[in-house]
Amino acid sequence: MRKPRFAPKPDTRFPHFQIYLQYTYTKGKFLRYYTGVTVPKEYWDKEKERAKPDRKFPDYAEINAQLNRIETEAAQIALRSQYNKSDLSNEVFKNELDTFLGKKAEVEKSLTFLRYFTKAIEERAANPNYAKSSIKVYVSTFNHLKAYTEGVLRREITFADFNHVFFSDFSNHLFAKGFGNNYVHKLTSTLKTILREADRREVAPELKIKDGWLVAKREEPPAIYLTEDELAQLFNIDLSGNPRLCRVRDLFLVGCHTGLRFSDFTVLKPGNFKKAADGKEYIEMMTQKTGAKVTIPVKSEVREILTRYAYQIPKAISNQNFNEYLKEVGQLAGLTEPTMLTHFRNGKRIDQTCPKFELMTTHTARRSFATNAYKAGVPVKYIMTVTGHTTEREFYKYVRIRPDEHALLVSDNPFFK
Repeated sequence: MRKPRFAPKPDTRFPHFQIYLQYTYTKGKFLRYYTGVTVPKEYWDKEKERAKPDRKFPDYAEINAQLNRIETEAAQIALRSQYNKSDLSNEVFKNELDTFLGKKAEVEKSLTFLRYFTKAIEERAANPNYAKSSIKVYVSTFNHLKAYTEGVLRREITFADFNHVFFSDFSNHLFAKGFGNNYVHKLTSTLKTILREADRREVAPELKIKDGWLVAKREEPPAIYLTEDELAQLFNIDLSGNPRLCRVRDLFLVGCHTGLRFSDFTVLKPGNFKKAADGKEYIEMMTQKTGAKVTIPVKSEVREILTRYAYQIPKAISNQNFNEYLKEVGQLAGLTEPTMLTHFRNGKRIDQTCPKFELMTTHTARRSFATNAYKAGVPVKYIMTVTGHTTEREFYKYVRIRPDEHALLVSDNPFFK
């Protein structure tokens, strides 16, 4: 009889490992059992099969004590079976471990999917490695699903309900409410993530994971960028008589020239601005969404804006109000070029033509930075470190450059001479 072992199940979508008990408890019989323990990837010791002792991760002692208890109980179950000469199966073994860990009572309380979903959200909310924005997506998915079950199904939803027909009906319900392809894709993808996790944890035998569940296809969202000339127009308009719009304009331009997200460029502090030995200035900060450290040179436009505020970034307003005021700024700056965008909703093509300023949002800042930096010849790998893209394929989807602009960029290449 071998000693029980613990091993993580890697999942690149999550910042933590789910820990499994692996145990060859008798010849030819191997048990793999989800312990209910999760450990951030950086704090798992593969050799010792335990969480690493680290003051930055104070839960390690409790986690290791729990793993020790499970290891001892698993060995005891196997020994009792040998002593009693009983035929120990994986099902019996799992049931005994479930009883020891109190999972039986938990399953009784969590028979419905929505209760399981609630617990999954609570686990993520308690995990510091999950960004608040990610938690919001899970909560939104839960709320839409709950509304669907109450208003359409008119009953509790079970794990057995999830099949292709359900996803088709649920997606059509969301489309009927006016949501676009990408939002429906996000909600159904998030739901599928929860279901796959439940499948890995083996919490519901009736759950049958199938491919082809996602009905809505993701499309590149209609989006614009502002050229360097258009950014100069914004920079040069006199908004001294309207402090509200002036602050919005200045914050937006900081985003356009740094590539930072709204959640980052609105919280810049004097301590984020550094000077190199040669006097060159740069921004250094940990991004809120990914926790990645970025270092960005300070452009002259950013330096001039910051000087106006003594390097104290103006207090930001809500993203929604910011977008509304930003459109006012764009109109005052004369960004009225008719712009046509094509997108699809529930399979139907929609062509939209409107003044460019009406399409301006906080996210336009990052797209403007990425596109203008690319046009200026800044190495793609560096731009990606700022925008947070991990593959060039995804990055190039982000760059908003027209075919004619692309042609002009390469026209000086010797190949075209």
